[in-house]
Amino acid sequence: MPNDKPRLVRLTEITTLLQSKSIITAAQIAEKFNVSIRTVYRDIRTLQDSGIPVLTEEGKGYSMMKGFKLPPVMFTENEANALITAEKLIIQNNDASFIKEYQNAITKIKSVLKSKQKEKTEFLSERIQVRQQKSELFYSNYLIKIQAAIANFTILDINYLSLENKKSKRLIEPFALYTTNNNWILVAFCRYRKDFRAFRIDRILNLIVTYETFTQHKITLEEYLKQCSKKYTTTPDKPLTHPDTSFAENNKTNIMENKTLSAFNIIGIAVKTTNENMKAASDIPALWQKFMEEGILHKIPNKINEEIYSMYTDYEGDFTKPYTTIIGCKVAHLKEIPKGMVAKKIESSNYSFSTTKGDLSKGVVINHWNKIWQSNLKRTYTADFEIYGEKASNPQDAEVAFYISIL
Repeated sequence: MPNDKPRLVRLTEITTLLQSKSIITAAQIAEKFNVSIRTVYRDIRTLQDSGIPVLTEEGKGYSMMKGFKLPPVMFTENEANALITAEKLIIQNNDASFIKEYQNAITKIKSVLKSKQKEKTEFLSERIQVRQQKSELFYSNYLIKIQAAIANFTILDINYLSLENKKSKRLIEPFALYTTNNNWILVAFCRYRKDFRAFRIDRILNLIVTYETFTQHKITLEEYLKQCSKKYTTTPDKPLTHPDTSFAENNKTNIMENKTLSAFNIIGIAVKTTNENMKAASDIPALWQKFMEEGILHKIPNKINEEIYSMYTDYEGDFTKPYTTIIGCKVAHLKEIPKGMVAKKIESSNYSFSTTKGDLSKGVVINHWNKIWQSNLKRTYTADFEIYGEKASNPQDAEVAFYISIL
């Protein structure tokens, strides 16, 4: 392949890679260096023949013999520049412990640079500035402790201040971390709620490492995030079955009633989609995933509350025509609209109100939409929406409100 690195360089980098991981597969090495599996086998054999103790674990991969270390590998100029740039970005983070530990690490890294590299990195450091307006007043100092607790499966005792400024005491099993808008989010199993919850670590008032351990959760972070997006996934007006009973008969415990709502505003993220060819079945879940992974809820300004609206509006006809899906929150006004988001004013209108309750992962929301689609409601196709509030916080027993615009 024309983009392959010279073999000597690749062998050196494979050695460094082996020292950085407890075990790595041939497929992972092949993907990283853009070579075939056969080439990886040949490279590993070359390293072994040269006296480097690369161990092969059948069915698992390769590892370096414990205790073996090569002299430190010198950084290239580009690698050194990348580290300096990363330092400028990291010092803007809201967690003091993270900044301190990174600066300690970068000082050690700078100490192994060549004299000429040190001069260049110092010069570059003076010419890089990260300017960012911090809208949050909260800062944290717990990231490093939380990282250690995740790695060691240690239970944490925290005092937490919610976004509604409600204090609570929790025993949690830390699971994973992700960051959005410079805020670190801790995903943990809450022993009080008996379910996974997300905590902004800048809202943790106090944290105690209990040194009591827990059993590792089998789910991965990627699987957790996918489950989060599926919890709220809906595709309006797309029938899955053709029930032989009416919508009202299917809602004896969730009676429809007509309501008139005053005008209100919503801000969120949006996608233009259609039910044709199942396009909405992929567009809307992707929008929910973006909403969850990027922490859009915390970025929406002037929220009236924490309820999440999944709105379907700007119909170009009935449910067979294109429409816009907006996932967001009700806001006090539209004077401030963050970049990448959309705003919508919903005029006062009449709605058919109903609810559904059950396990979100088992399709209760889409089944409810199926009943709406089969109903005889005189719909206006101006703005329909679901609301996920406090009663929807438990995905196994969630209650979701539906508002369908009618004449």
